[in-house]
Amino acid sequence: MNKQLEEILLSHKLLKRVLLIITFAIVLIFAVFNLNQLLSIANRVIQIFTPFFMGIVFAFILNLVVKLFEERIFRRLNERNHKIWVRCRRGVCILIAFILLFGIVGLICFLIIPELLNSIKVLTDNIPYYAAEFSKWVNDLLAQYNITQEYLSTLKLDWGSLIERLTAFVSDGGKAVMSWTMGVTTGVINLITGLVFAIYMLASKEKLIRNVKRVLFAFLPKEKAKTVVSVGSLANQIFSGFVSGQFTEALILGTLCYLGMSILHIPYALLVSVIISVTSLIPIFGAYIGAVLGGFVILFVDPLSCLWFIIFLVLLQNFEGNVIYPRVVGGSIGLPGLWVMLAIFVCGDLFGLIGVLLGVPTFSVLYALLKTVTAKRLEKKDISYAEIVQASKSEILANDVPVIEEKVTEKKKVDQVKKPPKILKK
Repeated sequence: MNKQLEEILLSHKLLKRVLLIITFAIVLIFAVFNLNQLLSIANRVIQIFTPFFMGIVFAFILNLVVKLFEERIFRRLNERNHKIWVRCRRGVCILIAFILLFGIVGLICFLIIPELLNSIKVLTDNIPYYAAEFSKWVNDLLAQYNITQEYLSTLKLDWGSLIERLTAFVSDGGKAVMSWTMGVTTGVINLITGLVFAIYMLASKEKLIRNVKRVLFAFLPKEKAKTVVSVGSLANQIFSGFVSGQFTEALILGTLCYLGMSILHIPYALLVSVIISVTSLIPIFGAYIGAVLGGFVILFVDPLSCLWFIIFLVLLQNFEGNVIYPRVVGGSIGLPGLWVMLAIFVCGDLFGLIGVLLGVPTFSVLYALLKTVTAKRLEKKDISYAEIVQASKSEILANDVPVIEEKVTEKKKVDQVKKPPKILKK
């Protein structure tokens, strides 16, 4: 009877596996033949949930400031445990975080906009000079190839075709402006909605985390739910360290850039330093993007200062990459340089700028999980690190042992022949 019951259970499990494989194959075939429709649906879903995703990002970043004020700066008030303070503590910390956020954005705009307007004014004032230089360059080029005015007048132009192309260009430009305007409007609405979501998430973050854990333990086996929670905790730790480290490193780099440019009397020190500080939030390549933008701003005013700026920034980047970044960000990431480059290229190609920003901490989580799983598997197989290191060496030594023994034996024989016999002293 027991054997029959076991056979029935085994056949039932086998049937479930077969049905799962068949279902997976059907779903995969359907996805392959309807890939474009599925991608459009996925894109639409992402657009709908974009404000929610933005709210998660804002809440995660602002949570660092909220925790700083709630746990450290207002620690004395927490110890007193006043009822009024306990009720309004979270709201006060969220308000301070948003004040700091809008204050930093407003300060950046206040610093950048006047400098930007000044640089635009300088550029417009120098347009006649640039136009004269361009006209001189064109005339020299025509003279070099012996192209005269009479030859140019003999050329026949199709004015109708040119007007059609110009009209199509203007029409496409109008459509592009309309599309850009709609995109900016949608972005502003998503930004405001995301900030509202962030406020709700920060106000009830403990309750949200508790409910997520309840759902995990309700629908997953206990051990798997514990694994998911531990992975989430690890991801939160790595992402928090990465975000705080990147912001700290950007502030230090911007300050050093401003001080160096001020000492070297390079124009637009404040504007370029803010650009360098903002773009350095992108790992590895951010500072180079800022260098191109800053050099472009300085080039129209003083080309020699642009050269000094590039030399100074290269030296500053070497100092930042070898001294500041490993101390400020490197410890929080714990990711080797090869993985950092791989994360930026892969995630940047797949998801653009968002992938570049989130790729490094995501790969850090995967790297930490891989290290943990590898260590557990090696421990289960009772393989030590010394055995792994000595594995390849032991194979080489094992193959060379007979040859080495023969050489040692021959050397001993030669030494015995060469050495004269010892005379014993009486």
